[in-house]
Amino acid sequence: MDKSLLKQLDAIISSVIRGDYSQSVEMDRMQDNKKYTQDEVRFLESLGFMSVKLEAREFVLEETIEGLKSRNAELLEEKKKNNLFSNIFVSLFLSVSLYIFLIFLADKLNYENKNSARIVEAIFLMVSIFIIRKSGFSFSFLGVTLDGAVESIRRMLPGTLITCVALILLKVFFIMFWGKEMGNDLFVMDNFNLLFAVYLPVAALQEFIARGVIQTTIESVLDKPYATLQAILTASALFGLVHIQLSVGIAFASFVCSLYWGYLYTQKRCLVGVSISHFMIGGLAYVLGFWDYLYII
Repeated sequence: MDKSLLKQLDAIISSVIRGDYSQSVEMDRMQDNKKYTQDEVRFLESLGFMSVKLEAREFVLEETIEGLKSRNAELLEEKKKNNLFSNIFVSLFLSVSLYIFLIFLADKLNYENKNSARIVEAIFLMVSIFIIRKSGFSFSFLGVTLDGAVESIRRMLPGTLITCVALILLKVFFIMFWGKEMGNDLFVMDNFNLLFAVYLPVAALQEFIARGVIQTTIESVLDKPYATLQAILTASALFGLVHIQLSVGIAFASFVCSLYWGYLYTQKRCLVGVSISHFMIGGLAYVLGFWDYLYII
C-alpha cells in the first residue's frame, strides 16, 4: 500500500479515535481518486462505513447518557419531594396530636383557651420552616414569591368581592329579621381591635401553612389527575379541624372558605392573592359579628 495513503489513513484513524469524524469527507474524496487500486478503494469504503457507524453509535450513546442524566435529576427531585412530604407529615401529625391533647386537657380542667390553635400553628410553622430549609427547596416552591402576585390579586378579586358583598347583605337580612341575636348595628365597633389589626399577618401565616406547606407538599407526591383536588380537600379539612375548638360553626365556615382559597392558590401558586382574600373575607366576617355568632353554634 502506498506510504502516502498509509499516512493519510493513520491521520484519519487517529482523528476517529479522538472522536473527530470530520475526516469522513476526505475519505469520500479519496475513494474517487483513480490512482488507488480496487482493493484500496474497498478498504477506504470499509473504513468510511466503520467511521459512520462509530459516529452514529456515539451519538446514540450521548443521547442515552443525557436521557439518563435527565431521569436521574427527576428521580432526585422526586426523592426530595418525598422526603419533604414525609417530614411535613410527621410534624403535622405531632402538631395535630398536640392540639387534640390541649383541647382534652383544657376540657378536663374546665379551662377555655381560644389560643391553643394559635400555639399549635406557631409550633408547626417553626418546625416547617426548619424542615424546608433542610430540604433544599426554595420558599418560592411553596408560594412565597412575588412572581405572579399581581395576577393572583386580580384573580381573587371577583370572587372575594362577591363574597364580601354577600356577607354584608346577609348581615342586613339578619338585622331585619333577627336583630336581637345579631344586634342592630351593621358593624360591631368593638371588633375593630388588636385582633383585627394583626389579622393580615395571621392570615398570611395560616395560608403559608395550609396552602404553601400542606397543600403543595401533598399535591407534589400524589399521582395526577386528582392530586390537586385531593390536596385542596386535605388541606381544607385540616384547616377546618384546627378551628373545631372554637365551634363547629367556625370549623365548617373555615373548611368552606379554605376550599375557595385552595382553588385560588392553584391558579398562580402565589400566596399574595390568597392571603389578601383570606384577610378580606375573614376580617369582614369578624367586624360584621359573624365570628361572635358562630361561637355559639
